[in-house]
Amino acid sequence: MNNFKFIFRSLHIVWAIIGISVVLILANSTKGHPPGIVFVPIALAIWVAGHAFLWLCHVLAKRGKNLAENREHASGEWPLTLVILAFVFGGIFIFGIFTIGLRSLFGDNNSQNNLPYMLLLWLPPSICFMGIMLRQSWSRLLASGIFFAAAIFLLYRMIQRLGHAPQYVPALDWVVITLVLTSFLFLGQHIFRSSGIRAFLSK
Repeated sequence: MNNFKFIFRSLHIVWAIIGISVVLILANSTKGHPPGIVFVPIALAIWVAGHAFLWLCHVLAKRGKNLAENREHASGEWPLTLVILAFVFGGIFIFGIFTIGLRSLFGDNNSQNNLPYMLLLWLPPSICFMGIMLRQSWSRLLASGIFFAAAIFLLYRMIQRLGHAPQYVPALDWVVITLVLTSFLFLGQHIFRSSGIRAFLSK
């Protein structure tokens, strides 16, 4: 538990330093159209939200650790893959809150119509983030499914492009898309089959 306190305390300090620096820079910027000082309230809101997000992560991590300690064969070491997924899905979670909130308040009709699709893309990674922090076994299946679904969607888009105008797509684009598709498939099967991830998450 002390490790958790040290890690999250350090993250709070780093985030505080970043936030104070950004706010001071914006507050002293009186030039430009609009001047930087106009964005100080937004920077402060993001700063506070960042600390709230770190606090939420700490609470979920503590709860997940307590759940794992009640199990006989639970692993205490975080697998590197889950650490990366927690950062990625956590980033999607906090970014999605701001994006969806701003578009709900200030978006035009087109933005309002796109909100259901944004929610559909935002909810699975966000739920998976919560599950990983709480060390729930279903988060392994959900994370694996997210990567498999992304690979299937990317493959569908590739087939679409091939059916329309494949000659207009640069070869480099195909190489990049193929590498991304292969990476998604590899990550999906790795998350699903990894014994380390399976042992770390509670059942």
